[in-house]
Amino acid sequence: MIAILTTKTTHHIFFQNQIFKKYNDIISIYETTSIKPKFLTDVTFEKKREIYEKKICFNNRKFNFKGKSYAIKNINDNIIFKILKENNIKYLIVFGTRKIKKEIVTRFRNKIFNLHGGNPEEFRGLDSHYWSIYHGNFKLFSCLHKLNRKLDDGDIVYLRKIFIQKDTKIYQLRLINTLCCIRMVLRLIYLIKNKKRIPSFKQKNVSRYYSFMPKVIKNSVEKKFNLFLKN
Repeated sequence: MIAILTTKTTHHIFFQNQIFKKYNDIISIYETTSIKPKFLTDVTFEKKREIYEKKICFNNRKFNFKGKSYAIKNINDNIIFKILKENNIKYLIVFGTRKIKKEIVTRFRNKIFNLHGGNPEEFRGLDSHYWSIYHGNFKLFSCLHKLNRKLDDGDIVYLRKIFIQKDTKIYQLRLINTLCCIRMVLRLIYLIKNKKRIPSFKQKNVSRYYSFMPKVIKNSVEKKFNLFLKN
């Protein structure tokens, strides 16, 4: 069986629900706390993002995880081992949690996968699409890679380009990325369940690790994104 490790946010719940439609034997384990930066990061377009995602994904109705799900304070709490054992979990798919601790990574070696919003060979860490735009790189990607002990450093399974239109808004990027993640994970689960080879290749470049993007920089990123589309 397969478990999704994630958080209880709009796009992550939507992601899980879409996977559940195809594979209703998956389980979800989500953490209820997160690491917070010591500086301001919230911007207006992220408030628009939440409104947009609730409307598009759930038609502004109440929503929650489908099927069997477990809430734990921290994804690395020891209770997770009990949950994984009770459900006979063989594979893990990580989407949006804090760094997974060594014991979990070691136990699921080559059977734990992470979704990364960006090309990890260019931008590792958080807010990767925003950091890419900030540096003038508008070739945006979604990535599914094997998870190892170094953040966003594992062998790449799928690397998919995100296509944006002239009328795309920056608050739509997260959902566009999520839709790409859904397609990659559906393919991965198909390979797992049919005992087929999972393709992968090693990363050639160890890129810089980026942390949370401060509010003042995010606002400049929105301006750069809009100017890029205009031109």
